Amino acid sequence: MTDHPHRKNLASFCLPSFTVALTTGFVILSAFSAFAQTPPAATNAAQGQPAAGQPATTPTPAPAPASTPAPPVEHCDTAHLSLCEDTNQLIWSKGFADNVGAYIGTGTANWLFKNGSKIDQMIDALSGPPQVRQKIGEDIWLYGACRERDCSEKGAIVLSSDGSIKAAALLHFSCGDRCKDDYTLTILGSDDKALSDGIENWAKTTLADDAKVHKLANPPKIATVEHIGTGGAGDKKAPQSTSTTPPAPSQTPAPKK
Repeated sequence: MTDHPHRKNLASFCLPSFTVALTTGFVILSAFSAFAQTPPAATNAAQGQPAAGQPATTPTPAPAPASTPAPPVEHCDTAHLSLCEDTNQLIWSKGFADNVGAYIGTGTANWLFKNGSKIDQMIDALSGPPQVRQKIGEDIWLYGACRERDCSEKGAIVLSSDGSIKAAALLHFSCGDRCKDDYTLTILGSDDKALSDGIENWAKTTLADDAKVHKLANPPKIATVEHIGTGGAGDKKAPQSTSTTPPAPSQTPAPKK
């Protein structure tokens, strides 16, 4: 039987086509085998992912620019008097007690108690209930307070705006062997009339306020005002006393018989 001529031609066409298809399939199969044998780490690395069993890594951020440190917070002390509202804030500020001690100097006096340290008595008079500060001159401030356990006796410190001590004062009963009935106002520092007037006004106003609060019919009065030089500042001078009552007349000694 003779083959149809078209069948011969089809056989001749199919053989090369089958060969090309077989070759293409082999190439695809080889590529798939190579991909299947690629380690996961290599594949993940190519995709930017960590390998199996390895911890994930976080990119290190760029360091932040250095910031300027915040300025220190100002607080009440002798260098920042505008922040000190009263004596209580002032007396607990750093260096204040040392400054008062250096200003007043060493030695003893019969102010709040007999033969007591001047420094201790001054600090004692400033450490109790405080008063609101008072402006008694150009850039001059008076800080007053009373004793913690006896508010009838009081103290004051006068400062300039730059923190320097201009004067100190005690309103006391001159307690030697016994305490007097009326007050002595002791002003420590130079005999500056403007400062003295401001301190005396403070003392009189404070006592008047006490008399109203406590309803005192016959409150103690200021019998003596004295100015005393200090160990660290002020004029070195002997104590001077100024009484609000006239001095007793001098007595003429009786003639000898």
